[in-house]
Amino acid sequence: MRIDERLNKYYEEFGENEKQICHYLKGHYGDCCKKTLEEFAADCHVSKTLLVRFAKKLGLSGYRELKARIKLEQQEKLGDRDHMVQTMTDSYHKMMDDLMKKDLSGFFDKLYGARRVFVYGSGSSQARACGEMKRIFLPVKEMISLHGHDLSEVLEQRASPEDLVIIISLSGESEAVLKLARVLRARHVPAVSVTRLESNTLASLCGENLYIHSLHLPVNARLDYQMTTPYFILIEYLYLSYRNYISRQETGRM
Repeated sequence: MRIDERLNKYYEEFGENEKQICHYLKGHYGDCCKKTLEEFAADCHVSKTLLVRFAKKLGLSGYRELKARIKLEQQEKLGDRDHMVQTMTDSYHKMMDDLMKKDLSGFFDKLYGARRVFVYGSGSSQARACGEMKRIFLPVKEMISLHGHDLSEVLEQRASPEDLVIIISLSGESEAVLKLARVLRARHVPAVSVTRLESNTLASLCGENLYIHSLHLPVNARLDYQMTTPYFILIEYLYLSYRNYISRQETGRM
């Protein structure tokens, strides 16, 4: 079992400090390969003992094995560069298969009945996705596109229970989106998360969850390419499916 799979499998069994290690590790596999137990524990702001216990909860003998397995997986990733196109297209097909199996009626009910729809993006790629969602949905539902920390605070103040807020975030773990989601939940504002397909805090705070298959494709030993096309695949699929939903609603009223 790969390290990512182990992290997802045991995530709910972790304590808060172990979840902190999990979140940090996912973004710093390269550092873990190069650093000692003492150095990486300091980076994670935890004790050496806790880091070793974390590795053992993953079913490994300790930090040394965790480091060795990550190093091996990183080397395998570099060896797979020739297969990046196939990996990418396979990911697109898998995402479409999952979308076609998903019941979207709950999301569409909220979208159809919302007085206003806000789409908030946590980063630059997510902001572009917000703009595209606003554009493509314009014939069937007007949306307000927002991004950036200042506008998240405005959204916290302005959104009401009659509205719908769609929050687009890759990891679902940034402080800004979690604060926004918690405020919305406290004020009973319906919220929908759009995140990478993995367990994340934002999804747990929202009433509806949508997922993309976003892969890190290796470019070289130090750089990964983060796929953004899945956002736009999701948006187009939602738009076409929502048009069908509207047609059924109108037929039912005739």
